[in-house]
Amino acid sequence: MVTHEATASMIGYLYQIRYALYILLQAKDPSEKISLEKFDDISIESDKSTPLQIIQTKCHTERKGDLSDRSTDLWRTLKVWIDAISNDSSLLDQTKFVIITTANIPNNSAASFFSSDPDKAYALLKNVALGQGNESHAKFYAAFLSCKETDIKRLISRIEVISNASGIQNILDDIKQIIRYSCRPNHIDFVMDRVEGWWFNRVISALLSDDLVIMSQSELSSKIYAISREYDADNLPLDCFDVVSENAELKLDEKVFVEQLKLLNSGKRILNLAIKDYLKASSQRSSWIRQGLVYANDLEKYEDKLMDAWEHAFALMGEKLDEYISPSDEEKIKEGKDLYRRVSDYDLRIRDNCDAPFIMHGTYHIMANDLKVGWHIDYFDRLKHLLNVESNDA
Repeated sequence: MVTHEATASMIGYLYQIRYALYILLQAKDPSEKISLEKFDDISIESDKSTPLQIIQTKCHTERKGDLSDRSTDLWRTLKVWIDAISNDSSLLDQTKFVIITTANIPNNSAASFFSSDPDKAYALLKNVALGQGNESHAKFYAAFLSCKETDIKRLISRIEVISNASGIQNILDDIKQIIRYSCRPNHIDFVMDRVEGWWFNRVISALLSDDLVIMSQSELSSKIYAISREYDADNLPLDCFDVVSENAELKLDEKVFVEQLKLLNSGKRILNLAIKDYLKASSQRSSWIRQGLVYANDLEKYEDKLMDAWEHAFALMGEKLDEYISPSDEEKIKEGKDLYRRVSDYDLRIRDNCDAPFIMHGTYHIMANDLKVGWHIDYFDRLKHLLNVESNDA
């Protein structure tokens, strides 16, 4: 039972976060902002201090439930809002109170009369409160009966109930219906995952801040546009920025490119950056393939592009070393470092608008790991034993 209750509470919180995204997407005024746990579960705000809407979400999973006159959902919500108007009466003039519930509204119940007949809704609720039918609701009834009748009726007149709302899974489909026009149909699931992942992180940041405001509708629209544009034909999404931990280790067959840099006497910082770029690029390329955004031949064409640029630079380094009668290893290292710096400064992209440097840097390291490219003039002869190949196979 404890586990079940904890699960229900967790689903309730996740539903609140997901529904907040849906609400903000529907906002007509781009300047409207949304917050969680500030005035209520969810609130819609303008630049003024009084919220435009305060919203309670009720998600039922195991049973459908209903918003009857004796409903715990209803009375608990009324208690919260009675406390709110007691602290700030201006809410009764400027704020809409909204209940979003997956439950039904029974015919002829108080909730069914909130907007159409506040007096009748009040009478039904007062009858329940006076009857004290549910002992666990005693404090809710007391708050209701102690509040001025005129204030309660004004509150009731400003309540809107959205019943039979989409549940925690179906609301995701509702969100997709709104954002689907921002991208190609075959990319909607990927865009949705990116948007929601980013949204949850923003919610966490807001909840840890002082004002609890997440963002405005215009900010949300801009972010969705930016994410969607990553799936254009001349771009690719970048979702592997944080895949590398501080203590990431390479597999045995992934250390050749590190040995390449060691031939140049590269320091620890250069090695760590190379490992980071290698792992991020490897992960990102795999992610693109899984999503069907690139294919093996696309990566081969990109590597051919990098190979061509490297071959020209490597040939120039070779000619420069030929000017020495017998170049020392120090001179080879010096020229190799210069080659590595020049190649690292290239801006060779897999797609025109996919501009993250780690893609090119990491792909060069992937190629260096197979000894397809190198930095020291003698890289292949010195490291071919690591791949168990003969030099004439180069």
